[in-house]
Amino acid sequence: MIDPRPALAVLALSLCWTSAALAQPEPIFASVSATLETENVDIDPDDPAIWVNTADPAQSRVIGTDKDVGLVVFDLDGKIVQRLSDGRLNNVDIRQDVSVGNETLSLVAASRRNDDTIVLYTVDATGTLTQATPFAFPGAPRKIDDDIYGIGFYHDATAHRLFVIASFKTGEIMQWEVTSTAGQLSLAFTRELAVPTQPEGVVADDELGFIYVGEEDGGLWRFAAAPDADTSGHLVDKVGSTCLPEDDLEGLAVVKGADNTGYILASAQGVNRYVLYARQPDAEGNQPCYGSFNLVTGATDPVSETDGLDVTTTALSDRFPTGLMVVQDDRNEGFNRNFKFVSWADVMQAMQLAD
Repeated sequence: MIDPRPALAVLALSLCWTSAALAQPEPIFASVSATLETENVDIDPDDPAIWVNTADPAQSRVIGTDKDVGLVVFDLDGKIVQRLSDGRLNNVDIRQDVSVGNETLSLVAASRRNDDTIVLYTVDATGTLTQATPFAFPGAPRKIDDDIYGIGFYHDATAHRLFVIASFKTGEIMQWEVTSTAGQLSLAFTRELAVPTQPEGVVADDELGFIYVGEEDGGLWRFAAAPDADTSGHLVDKVGSTCLPEDDLEGLAVVKGADNTGYILASAQGVNRYVLYARQPDAEGNQPCYGSFNLVTGATDPVSETDGLDVTTTALSDRFPTGLMVVQDDRNEGFNRNFKFVSWADVMQAMQLAD
C-alpha cells in the first residue's frame, strides 16, 4: 500500500465513493478469438494505440510500447514497420488531426519512466512517428515519489484545446494543456486529480467530456474533463464487483458508436476478461456493466493478463470490417510477448452488440 503525499490525501477526500449499480443481475459473458498476433517485441509489451489512415484505412498502424525499450509500430498484418528506442515508455495514446495553436497535428504521447516525463511524437500521412520539438516534458509540476505510469489525451473540439493527462503510481494525476507556437510544442499545467491508490489506465471521452482512470486495486473512476471542472471523481465500478471480481484493473478504451453511443472497455487482468460499461451515464450518473468476454484459442493462442488495449470502430479492411481491438498479451508459448489483433465484428457478434 502506497502512503500518499499530504496533497494527495486532501484531493482524495473529494472523491465520490458511490459505486454504479448494475442494470443486469447477470451480465453477458462470451468468448472470442483473436484474428492475428503481431511479431514479438524485444522485451515487454504493455499498451497500444491505433492510428487510422483516413486516406487508405488498410494502411493503418498500431503503436505499441515495449516498456523497457520504447515504441514499436505495426502494420495491420502485425509486422513491425518502425522501432523507436526512446526509453522506458509505459503507456501510449494518440489524437489525430487536432488543432494545436494554429496548426493541425496528429500527436502521440507516451509516459517515460526513466525520468518521469511525457514524451511527444508527430505522425505523418504514412503513419511514421517522429520526435516532436521539444520531445520530453516534466510529467508533474513538482517531484512525485513514484513513477509516471498512465497517459491519455483529451481533445475539446469545440474550444480547440488539447490536453494530456498523466497518472503516477502514487495516485496523483496531472492534466496539462498542449500548445504550439511556430512549430514548438509546450505544456501548461491546468489541474491535478487523484485516486486513492495506484492507477494506470487513462482514457478520455472527447465527445462526452469525461476522463476515466483505472485504479488497479480500486476500480474504474470517472472525472469531468474540462480543466475548470470539479476535481471529484465518480466510482463507476469497484474491484470485487460482478464484472471486476479481482484486481488488477488495467487498460481502458472508449468504444464509439453512432450519436455518442458505445461503451467503455476495461481490461480485468486478474480474470483475463474485457469488461464493457455503458458509455452514457444514466440519470443517477451510473454506467452499468453490460458484460465481459475473454479471448480464447483460435487463429492464435489464448490471451492472458492483458495490460493495455485500444479500439477503433472505423472499418479498416476485410479482416476488420467494423473496426479493430488491440490487446497486449502477457504470456505466449516460448515466453514470447506480443499484441493480439481482434476483429471488432467478432466481439459485436459474440456480445450481441448493436451496430
